[in-house]
Amino acid sequence: MAVYVNNFTIETGSHFSRDFYLDNSDGTSLDLTGYNAKCHLRKHADSLKPSAVFNVGFINRTDGHIRVSLASTATKPIKPGRYVYDVLFTDTDDKKSIVIEGQVLATQDISPQLVILDYANSEVGIINENSPGVITYDNVGQYGVVHIGVNYDQCSSFSAEPVGAAVTGHLLDDLKDTSNGKLQKLKNYINLGGVVWFNAEWWNGNPQGEGCSNQSNINEILTLLETEIRADSDLGFQGLSELSDNDAVQNSGLPATQTQNATVIFTGGTPVYTTPTTYGASPPLTITVYEKIGGGILYVSGDSNTSFNYGYNGFNNEIYNGLRSLVINS
Repeated sequence: MAVYVNNFTIETGSHFSRDFYLDNSDGTSLDLTGYNAKCHLRKHADSLKPSAVFNVGFINRTDGHIRVSLASTATKPIKPGRYVYDVLFTDTDDKKSIVIEGQVLATQDISPQLVILDYANSEVGIINENSPGVITYDNVGQYGVVHIGVNYDQCSSFSAEPVGAAVTGHLLDDLKDTSNGKLQKLKNYINLGGVVWFNAEWWNGNPQGEGCSNQSNINEILTLLETEIRADSDLGFQGLSELSDNDAVQNSGLPATQTQNATVIFTGGTPVYTTPTTYGASPPLTITVYEKIGGGILYVSGDSNTSFNYGYNGFNNEIYNGLRSLVINS
């Protein structure tokens, strides 16, 4: 496997991410199904202790799309100067190979990225799948948080297919249709500092992943939104989920607990709410999760019957302010 050389700059104290699209020698996309990856930042190639450990997210495995990232709390201790990094892949046969490497300049002397912090409406704007909602894709930029997917006590497969699934709307079909510009509007909004909250539902433990919602369609939406987050399984958990121990989450001002009534379990990203310690899972299972993308975040939840979902009456300021805090402090 050829080694791709790419150099970049990190602004210490700020969130960092870089996307890579990996190809085979014939120009086709490198299929990363089954691969794992590690990425370390070191002062020198032979340094034993890394200066930082990047998160490596698989955004679209079949297209060879990965993202390496560092939270602002991870870049803050990095001293300005020059470093090296590499991305080490392990394939399904446990064969290891360095696929990407290069130099990194850590500096505090970069102009900050343009991020919108003030919005005309400091509230959650709802794009309703089922019927005309509070807002449309054309005015997402007027709201600090935009909610898509199922609203209170809804089911949805998010697509007209497969036939027979519970359907209240066609979010996946809308986002796949490049002619309407809806997906790009959401991406642009996130990159400039917005929060997109995608709410899904469980599939009732169905082995085919189809029930109140559809696992495959959820993951296709997440792939289109270019996130590493994936719907891994579901759980008939009823009770209070708890905030994760992540520093940005703990300091966000979000409520300490959230009422759950069956949920999707997610992998990837940064956990926000997890199963409680009394549930006994180690590590705790991720019930809601977010990923910093550009200047904003994608927040993903898998239960439409939580204490967060207030139907058509909107969402309280505690939720809005907590999600906006994650934008600033991640």
